[in-house]
Amino acid sequence: MKRPLLSLALLAVIACGKKSSPPAAGSGSAPPPVAAVDAGATVDAAAKAAAKPAAKPAATPVTRAARAEYKAKLSAGRKLAKAAKWPEAIAAFEAALVAIPGDERALGELSFAAMSAGDHAKARAAGRQAVLTTTDAKLKAAALYNLGRVEEQAAAPAKAAALYRESLALRPNKTVEQRLAGLGTAITDAPAPLACATPMPADKLCDCLLATVAENFEPDDERSCSVDPSGVDGWQTVTFATSGMNESEVAVVAQVGTGWAVVGYLAAIYNPGMFGISEEWTLDAAKQEPLGDHTIVRFESTHTRTDSDMGIDEIESVTSKYLMVCVRDPKTGAASCPLDVTTEATYERDRLGLDDEELADVKDLRTPGLPIRSETKLTVTLLPEGVAQVRAVRGRPDGVGDVKLW
Repeated sequence: MKRPLLSLALLAVIACGKKSSPPAAGSGSAPPPVAAVDAGATVDAAAKAAAKPAAKPAATPVTRAARAEYKAKLSAGRKLAKAAKWPEAIAAFEAALVAIPGDERALGELSFAAMSAGDHAKARAAGRQAVLTTTDAKLKAAALYNLGRVEEQAAAPAKAAALYRESLALRPNKTVEQRLAGLGTAITDAPAPLACATPMPADKLCDCLLATVAENFEPDDERSCSVDPSGVDGWQTVTFATSGMNESEVAVVAQVGTGWAVVGYLAAIYNPGMFGISEEWTLDAAKQEPLGDHTIVRFESTHTRTDSDMGIDEIESVTSKYLMVCVRDPKTGAASCPLDVTTEATYERDRLGLDDEELADVKDLRTPGLPIRSETKLTVTLLPEGVAQVRAVRGRPDGVGDVKLW
């Protein structure tokens, strides 16, 4: 399963074009050894494979004139959309985005207007950027719904169903439920298969993964991809661009027979170089060890996101630690990654400290109760019989319970 761009636990209160507030995861005398994983455990430096840190972009101040222009164009666009004047609505929403670049409300409206006008390329681009930019659950859910409608129009029901499910995970909504149900049970009930899961030569992995996201690129966009050793024999990672908007994913690939197959996704990373957004991901450790009669590989990683909004003088950051456990079948050699959890998550939101007089007109839009900080933490205990016991230590993390590894 692909890891979401942001934890679904991050529920948001939107403010003037940005962002969010945080959420409230044997018997006998000589028992067999148990592997315990703590998110705070130290890993060997030799096992670390760090991704290149991204330069932290500066947020652009938003003037009163720009805010006024944005509000006027957004309002005009909505009126035009209500009258089904789609080309005019598109122009208005694009003008709103000139006033405040990267604003997720205008991006979501633009995506729907473009979809309604039959411009699938524009609808996908705006919708994807809205999903990537916002941490507000309702806006992200609406943007995912819009993207699902695009895929329905493009006769891609499986893609539409996946987007509708993502939308519903963020926000229950009858309209989205009805669209999903209308696709039929064969589509709605079947889990989405992993891309490039059929074993192939290692030098074909990039071609295969990039082909699955080809529609997200313009002809001149760079399509970067690299296959990197994980430090564990028979396991590698592939970092590949997923759009022309500085968006990428990291896949885990395992050797199966004489070929290599994708068995999981470690991270999704978005670094637009603007909008005050900066993300970094690091593979902290990859460790192979026996567990019962199987062999497992633990992938431990850290993802950080910083999002500053000078328009309302606020900044937020999210730091998450992930654990993925992959298993190789001792009889067939097949590999899978049945456990993928966020072991720690820390959310912080505070003021940037800009001039209060200059931003007097947006005081009512700021997030109440700053500074805000919340944390979740869980532990994972791996039992020899192939069960992962996931237990909450702090907060209310996702994924708590018992997970069968085989």
